[in-house]
Amino acid sequence: MENPPTPARRRRLSPRRLAVVLGIWVVAAGGALLVADALDSPVGEGARDEAQPAAPGPVELPPESGVAGAGTGVDGALPPLALVLDRPLPEGVSDLPPARQVERLHQRAADDPSPRRLVELGSVLQLAGDDDGARRAYEEALALAPGDVAARTGLAMVPGASGGPGLESASAELSELARAHPRSQLVAFNQGWVEIYRRRPGPARSAWERTIALGAETRLGTTAIALVDALETGGSGRGP
Repeated sequence: MENPPTPARRRRLSPRRLAVVLGIWVVAAGGALLVADALDSPVGEGARDEAQPAAPGPVELPPESGVAGAGTGVDGALPPLALVLDRPLPEGVSDLPPARQVERLHQRAADDPSPRRLVELGSVLQLAGDDDGARRAYEEALALAPGDVAARTGLAMVPGASGGPGLESASAELSELARAHPRSQLVAFNQGWVEIYRRRPGPARSAWERTIALGAETRLGTTAIALVDALETGGSGRGP
């Protein structure tokens, strides 16, 4: 018995479309997220270290991703995995270079050691590649508010920076959080984000569709709509 044709929504994501997905995230969510241009700025030449927001370039998938035509370089081309917040960074912080964002948020957290400020600091520290600092920020937030879902989500994602088993651990932790907090858009969206880093567009789409169902007009909801659309367009075979 022949297998039924694969629906367009479930086809594999092309390398070029993954670049578009990441690009939409940069534009829609803002902040200091950087995506190195894997074609024009090869990994190892400092593209990821430039301390300024940048428009994304094409990002290639490695051969083991199962995507036809995939190349190499995703691990270096993707920015560090970090918690995606459901709000912009505070005014006067979001437009700063990453190093200055860390400095400013450290000061804000010292002046106002609240879970909100500590979670913002943890997210930016993850983007800066300071996973130990991010872990401490999230743990401090949880010491103040043990049930803080954002802090728990960020803490769950910290191991993902190491890739491989760390990403699997992050995915498993987020699945547990999603079961405990099925109405949390923050958890659902970040589940999808982790799955993109695991090169699993199908589970990413499912998580983002849940994000949309929880609120299409929110910051995360509108971003998820754009990301799902990019995934589906990539599956159709059309160019970006």
